[in-house]
Amino acid sequence: MPGNRDTWLFAVILASAAAALVSIAVAETLLAMASLGWLLARPGRIVWPSYILPLVAFMATTALSLAMSPQPDIGMSAIRKFVLFAMGLLAVNFVNTERRARISLGVLIATSAAGAVLGMAQFGISYSRFISTQKLADDPTVLTRITGFMGHWMTFSGEQLLIWCAAIPALSILGRRWFVPVGLVGVALVLGFTRSVWLGAMAGFLVVAMQLPRKVLIGVAVPVAIVSLLASSLIYHRVSVSLQQPQFGPDSGRLQLFFGGMRMIKDHPWFGVGPERIHTEFARYYRGRDLNQANFYYGHLEDNVVQIAAGRGLLFLAAFFWFIFGLYASCLEFSQRG
Repeated sequence: MPGNRDTWLFAVILASAAAALVSIAVAETLLAMASLGWLLARPGRIVWPSYILPLVAFMATTALSLAMSPQPDIGMSAIRKFVLFAMGLLAVNFVNTERRARISLGVLIATSAAGAVLGMAQFGISYSRFISTQKLADDPTVLTRITGFMGHWMTFSGEQLLIWCAAIPALSILGRRWFVPVGLVGVALVLGFTRSVWLGAMAGFLVVAMQLPRKVLIGVAVPVAIVSLLASSLIYHRVSVSLQQPQFGPDSGRLQLFFGGMRMIKDHPWFGVGPERIHTEFARYYRGRDLNQANFYYGHLEDNVVQIAAGRGLLFLAAFFWFIFGLYASCLEFSQRG
């Protein structure tokens, strides 16, 4: 493959990955362009990702769950999303040099930092409004959390968390100039007020903390710690909402979601209730008061393991864990080789 064409394809692939932090639609469009360009370029030897077997199992058990579903048309989106795994195949074939890896990390961190700055501005605006209204609906730590470029705070916080966990161990290689962008991502994680993301960010940092140079630890952890200290009253407020309001819907509903999901697993252990059918089936497994009066969303069970097992079955859950561990093993192998 000519060098120029290879470089252009790498650029489109990287643009697609970065666009996922800004617009899913744009990211998918660029991914389609990159995939089509690669096919038209008639690639030579294809390098397969090391996690290809668990990925195939992941896809096969999804298809099997859908085939056993009483409403397969509802879950067809799970099959259509298979095309997104093309990104892994493209990455392993085109992000194949140290220089390209550095460029890729830099672009992703910079894009994430831009989203973080936007999120901070959103927090300032939302907090000012909350100060004047004192309404829960305007609370930027609960119901109007920052979203950055995304449409929902969980999507935004989840993407920021992924970049954070990828960037922290890479800082010793990337250098000091990336301390500020990564620090901005860390601040956005704090101001996102999503508790599970806080735990994930701390775990991701602690896993590699002992292997990082002291300057990296200080350069990243101290600014985030200062912001956390300044926002400590808001962090306390976020936690206290759950403790002081036991009937707060998003929290009180978690137990109902968990036990409803466990009942689904008991009745449909191998194939689940079917992809995208949790919302449809939940009413049958709900044991609380009038579901129409319940103040929580039950399209997702708020626990990924229970959600996966209830929706697609225990066979898929096993494939999912195999896939995740395969990804971790691949990352570990890459880091040791580097």
